[in-house]
Amino acid sequence: MPESVIIYPKQDKLLDSSIKQKAYTFLEKLSHDDSAPGLHVEPISGAADSRARSGRVDQQYRALLFKLTTATSTAYVVHGIYNHDDAYDVAQKVVLTINPINGLPEYNQLDAPVPKQAPPVVVPTQHLASEPLIAFSAEDLTVCLGIPPSTAQQAVALTSKEAMTSFTSTLPEWQGLALLLLADGEPITQIQQELELMNRPMSHDEAAARFTDPQPASDNDLLDSFDHPSAQMGFAKLAGADELRRVITGGDFSAWRVFLHPQQRRWVQGNWKGPYRISGGAGTGKTVVVVHRARRLAVEDPDLPIVVTTFTTNLAAELARSLERLDPELTFPNELGAPGLHVKGIDALARAVLQSAGADVSSAVDEVIGVGRTDIGGRTDSDAAWRQAVLRAGEGLDEKLRRPAFLQAEYEMVILPHRITQLAEYLKVARTGRGVRLSRSGRKAVWAVVEAYRDAAREAGTLDFAEAASIAAAHLETTGERPARHVLVDEGQDFKPCHWQLVRALVAEQPDDIFIAEDAHQRIYGQKLVLSAYGIRTQGRSRGLRLNYRTTEQNLAWAVGVLTGQEVIDSEGEAETMAGYYSARTGPKPVLRSFATLTAELDHAAQLVGAWTQSGKVAPETVAVLVRDRATRDRVVSGLGERGVDVRALEAGAIKPGHPVALTMHRAKGTEFTKVLLFGLNRDSIPMGLGAYDYDAEEMNAAELRERSLLYVAASRARDELVVSWSGSASPLLPE
Repeated sequence: MPESVIIYPKQDKLLDSSIKQKAYTFLEKLSHDDSAPGLHVEPISGAADSRARSGRVDQQYRALLFKLTTATSTAYVVHGIYNHDDAYDVAQKVVLTINPINGLPEYNQLDAPVPKQAPPVVVPTQHLASEPLIAFSAEDLTVCLGIPPSTAQQAVALTSKEAMTSFTSTLPEWQGLALLLLADGEPITQIQQELELMNRPMSHDEAAARFTDPQPASDNDLLDSFDHPSAQMGFAKLAGADELRRVITGGDFSAWRVFLHPQQRRWVQGNWKGPYRISGGAGTGKTVVVVHRARRLAVEDPDLPIVVTTFTTNLAAELARSLERLDPELTFPNELGAPGLHVKGIDALARAVLQSAGADVSSAVDEVIGVGRTDIGGRTDSDAAWRQAVLRAGEGLDEKLRRPAFLQAEYEMVILPHRITQLAEYLKVARTGRGVRLSRSGRKAVWAVVEAYRDAAREAGTLDFAEAASIAAAHLETTGERPARHVLVDEGQDFKPCHWQLVRALVAEQPDDIFIAEDAHQRIYGQKLVLSAYGIRTQGRSRGLRLNYRTTEQNLAWAVGVLTGQEVIDSEGEAETMAGYYSARTGPKPVLRSFATLTAELDHAAQLVGAWTQSGKVAPETVAVLVRDRATRDRVVSGLGERGVDVRALEAGAIKPGHPVALTMHRAKGTEFTKVLLFGLNRDSIPMGLGAYDYDAEEMNAAELRERSLLYVAASRARDELVVSWSGSASPLLPE
């Protein structure tokens, strides 16, 4: 018998964790042979829809399915997994149909009451608006978008953001997104374009009549309706056992791999005349787009060399794992320039270029640092090396500028990008974007330290990370080698000038050469810069994501509060704002706990993490304790262990199942957890290290902003529940 297509819905709590493996086994068998013994796929007596079927998951649970049969295929649309009697009760009330206005598949609840007013939501007075959030009539929402009349009537009555978020969280994905966009002031015509809801003109009465007396839909039409871009926000046609397992056993943590909203899909499928940039806050799906786009390019032409890169090794490894899970058939060559997807951190890419160049790299070394050599295998300890250089040659340097932080930034932001090898060149170069001013004598003093730094590295046969990237870029530019056809960059906000020069040198200027995902609010390593200065021109080819799919509205508001009032500049030199950034999910408010002593804070952490993991409602590895530094992380692991709670420190590699984890805020970049405890947020722990930047007020402000961004990153890792704790005085970075 031919295999069946499984159409699976995106629902936060579709399956209890105890039944997931059984559900996977049932659906895998169903996809291979729906007549297999033990499945018992049968019509349901008294069902509202003749397509409804029940299937035996085990003695207690039944799958409620809708069977679609065409001349060429059979598909089963999964409604849910229920207790035995509940499945039959639901079947008597639900019909699978097509939205009569926009053609999307949807379920009609036959006995659903139509509330006379919106559900009550308790909202603080200061958050109440005097007017409804949506400036359109219910009839407009129905006629233009296809939102059912009863839903539209409730939506246009809502006057608070909290009430709207709560209401939309109960709706199908496309309806919730449309209403959130409307509440944010977006015009209906733009929402039609974004969700591809192009409906033919009709009157209000005609639209209402279509919902009142819907026409039956054929199986062919229903099956086709699931291919609509907006339908794919809430349903996915799953092919094969691997995809079934990823979505069912991984739950929402895997859902992004198959559920894309239309705007994301356009960026995945789009083609542009040159570099393209997307931006967006944490949890808006930037990495999702990068992963799906990389896969699309690799599948379209398997012979092309494609580079996928990001700032850290851990993030690069996670990108590779995500691509492998998305499509196990993808090719991942070790050699740069070989066909397939080459996924590496940007500094590892630089090393790969240098290793490939061999002895030919000498001229590029000479161009960047002034002395041609090939003994560059070692890695410079930059902080220690700058301190030693100051001791050797820093007598003429102003006392405040004898800081590794200043010298390294000057080297990476000015000297290396301009490939300066002589004092005369340094005396003339513009220091655009550098806060502290330098006189001619000041530049001479800086240059003396730079020469000492370079001399020591030459003697040791080492390079620092920025030098390696600059030399790799120079080598590719000189030789004309272009080892990539496409380069995709994730977390681009942390790249430095040398990294962008390398990205530009990896691929020739041509259509679809570079694709960048970034969020200037998450800049925790780099400094602000403008891409066009490094040959990457994205003006006119840049868009933003605003909808957070990961973090609840309550957690998102707290995380955004950390950055309130801060000016953040993107890589096009423009101010980036959080306006219009919102979540499609709702949940409990973050809990803030203050303790007199570290011992009391550890007692609370042990009690909280223990309760989370022992509840049986979440997988232990989806619980995390996030801290500012490694010393605090190790203290937490030890302290909780002494209190009978086993928490594993996470440094590198993937998160292993079975235990909650403790990790630094930097290491948390690119992760997500169901429940998060931000531990130790006291005045002494965050902000950290600002003293290194007190040579200049602008640099100090930039350093504090990076600390705020780090806290924003940490808080936005929490999907459902966020708890913040500290002992002693609270950090001044906490939002009021």
